Amino acid sequence: MATARYLLAVALLALAPSPAAARNEVLHSQWLGLRFEQGGQPARLYMRGLYTVEVRLRPGPFRILLPTHGRDDVYQIAAWTSDSIFRDAPVGVDLDNADTEREAVYFGPGTGMADTVAGSGTLYLSDRGHNFLSGLRLGPDRANHVVFYSSTWGEEGVTPLERMNGRLYLIAFYDEDHDGRMENGEYEFIILDFDR
Repeated sequence: MATARYLLAVALLALAPSPAAARNEVLHSQWLGLRFEQGGQPARLYMRGLYTVEVRLRPGPFRILLPTHGRDDVYQIAAWTSDSIFRDAPVGVDLDNADTEREAVYFGPGTGMADTVAGSGTLYLSDRGHNFLSGLRLGPDRANHVVFYSSTWGEEGVTPLERMNGRLYLIAFYDEDHDGRMENGEYEFIILDFDR
């Protein structure tokens, strides 16, 4: 119980922006090393907290460049329309053996939303599932993982990103030690800010 409270406290601290972080522009996210591009140019990223980065985008398609660790890399991205997914993040939970479905939330067994084999450019929005990225969904070049998004799919069906206004909230997870737990250094909270 004390461990769960500690992990919750760490997660909540990660959500709280610090004055210094509000001005700190970075080239890539601080834990997973994710980079974002739009129109062939790097997007502007700002640290908003220990685990939170904000990405400034125009309405329209964008790409995520993910570090390549090995041939069998798997990235999982939960995406939603509010920051409530940050509060529900299953930090420290054994995702394969969670006591309750609620405890594992959107990274537990059976919650992966697999796109077409090579990816369709669609970012799936759900507060109960995640985008499962492996193999060709990470791009056709095994040496460089690049995921392209041009639309979202959610409660309102398919929406082209050109019509996007406002923010999307993502949690990126890479289980580096393959232990089925979302732990320090293996996840980040990402705010996509589509500024018109």
